[in-house]
Amino acid sequence: MNLRRRSPPIGDPLGIAPRTFLVVGAEHKRAPLLLRERLQGDESDALHLLSRCREMGLDQAMVLATCDRCEVWAAVTDDTRAAADITTLIAEAAGGSVAEIAPHLHYLSDAAALRYAFAVAASLESQVIGEPQVLGQVKEAYRLAGRTGMSGTMLDAVLQASLAAAKRVRSDTDIAAQSVSMAACVVKLSRQVHGKLDKTGALLLGDGDLGDLVADHLTEAGVKRWSVAHPTPARARELAARRQAHATTLEELETALTDADILIAALDSLSYVVTAPMIAAVLKKRRHRPMLLLDLAIPGDIDPAVDAIDDAFRYGFDDLERLAMTGRKERAQAMQAAYAIVDEDLAKFLRLQEERGASDMVADLRSHFEAERLAILAENPQMDAAEVSRRLVNRLLHRPITALKEGQPEKSLDEAVRRLFGLNEKQE
Repeated sequence: MNLRRRSPPIGDPLGIAPRTFLVVGAEHKRAPLLLRERLQGDESDALHLLSRCREMGLDQAMVLATCDRCEVWAAVTDDTRAAADITTLIAEAAGGSVAEIAPHLHYLSDAAALRYAFAVAASLESQVIGEPQVLGQVKEAYRLAGRTGMSGTMLDAVLQASLAAAKRVRSDTDIAAQSVSMAACVVKLSRQVHGKLDKTGALLLGDGDLGDLVADHLTEAGVKRWSVAHPTPARARELAARRQAHATTLEELETALTDADILIAALDSLSYVVTAPMIAAVLKKRRHRPMLLLDLAIPGDIDPAVDAIDDAFRYGFDDLERLAMTGRKERAQAMQAAYAIVDEDLAKFLRLQEERGASDMVADLRSHFEAERLAILAENPQMDAAEVSRRLVNRLLHRPITALKEGQPEKSLDEAVRRLFGLNEKQE
């Protein structure tokens, strides 16, 4: 864990900001699926983690927990200590030791953390770029932080700027078109295989965001009978309750598949969960009524050997991408345009924070100096100008001289100025 300053703190390129924006957590590029599954939970789990953040001394933090990531975003005064504390809390939530969990976490601070937050909100850091649910998930995490009193000036500024950038990305680029187009293709394929969908049954395997989106589209298209399977029984029940579906486990997967005309696999397992022998056995029980198998996982959840089985129609992520006519070239162009917006809004945010920080400090200095001047005049309204100026200089220099004699190390220019002149104490 190396959090040495590679750039000035966020909000002030001169390095004088009192807080640092920090991101610590597990995400799909670094953390294994098993760890992310251990960190998945509902709103009560996020609230518990926020409560533990408060107990650790954090006062501006939010918890972003999705199938892709479980992270704490925070505005902190000591990023090294805060990163260590958050690591402890995430290890606690995962039921493991810090030594076991820490190597799988990522640590971002300052401008790198801010750019990451903007990109996450814009769905540029998801397994499936452009997932429409991500923006809502970030908003919900921010809402929980506000509800628990864990929002604050800096966290508010970061979230408002990142959400604004995300909205620009969605309105000004085609980054979200891919997932929506793929979901529409799934509905079309389902009708080609099964005709009317009101009599079909569907099984949702896992809780990937794209799988959730496809399931929503199929429900709107007429699919009424749903089952949900997940390795964690509690998570399966939660997903089933949301869809008014039947919850099942991976141990009962073959039985659940027998009743499924459509399978949406979005588990992102490290190995194939649905195998060719399993589908062959299921189709025999179904008397070879056709099955549409949609593998939305990266890497896949369904063994491609299934393609050799009659009456099993498997479509992988790449197949759906081609059907949606969103090729790699178009996606790369959309991402380039999206990141251009992110970087433009990031530069604007940093510039505004720098200007706000400088103007606030100047205003505080003027107010402090004027208060000292008025206090001296109030002691003796008849005092001559020479005596007033002498006393004023002595008072303004008293705290800086004392602090310098104590020899305490300077943390940053902003902190030093405020401490030397007692600005924070005056405000309080």
